[in-house]
Amino acid sequence: MPTALPRRTLPRVLGVLLSLVLVGLLVGTSGGTADAASGYRYWNYFHVTGSTYTFAQTGAAGYTPKPNSVEAYRYGTSTTAKGLPPRADLATYTIGKICGDTKPGAHQKRVGVLLDYGTAADAQGATPPKPRAACAVVAKDADGQQVLDAVAKVRVAKGLTCAIDGYPASGCGDQVTNASAPTKEQHVAFSLPKSAGAATSTDTGGSSTPLVVGAAVLVVLLIGGGVALTRRNRAA
Repeated sequence: MPTALPRRTLPRVLGVLLSLVLVGLLVGTSGGTADAASGYRYWNYFHVTGSTYTFAQTGAAGYTPKPNSVEAYRYGTSTTAKGLPPRADLATYTIGKICGDTKPGAHQKRVGVLLDYGTAADAQGATPPKPRAACAVVAKDADGQQVLDAVAKVRVAKGLTCAIDGYPASGCGDQVTNASAPTKEQHVAFSLPKSAGAATSTDTGGSSTPLVVGAAVLVVLLIGGGVALTRRNRAA
């Protein structure tokens, strides 16, 4: 008999499966000449390895960034399984440059985040926000989704990152049929946090308050139920 997945595990599994499906679709549409112009418009997710971008093979919730690492996101149309990388010069935007003197606590880590909102070609009439870098200070075991949540407002659907900071306003992983093949792009400037104090610090990727409040309410209910049960037993 199949065993049900834990609720905390399910979003990770969905993210992994959906990411693999998306990669598979990109591979399938980039092999032949007739389909070379097919692609998908979405937030491409990368891990920074040394001075190169490595296209993520899972959703953000399925990956745990290491301390002092850098994560990167780029919105745009990708026509290959390698994704569309951000336009940041990695020699410039290192973890030291992004986070400055920000120091994590004893049970925390700092992770740099590069956010490239893309070009007007993918904006569909909107104006893309300017690229920016952010420093997240999160719990040591925080996954990529929690890191992103710590520095931006994120819209997620079915395990996919659909919008960051409200961009785009709608859509999620839409197919693009007459897409241009990616070309070599020039580096662009990314705004940095104004100061070390601009880093966002959280132990749970921005969701600690609801969890704490929920736990407190649960404790109160359990205590109240225990008191009521004790009084009933005594009365009996």
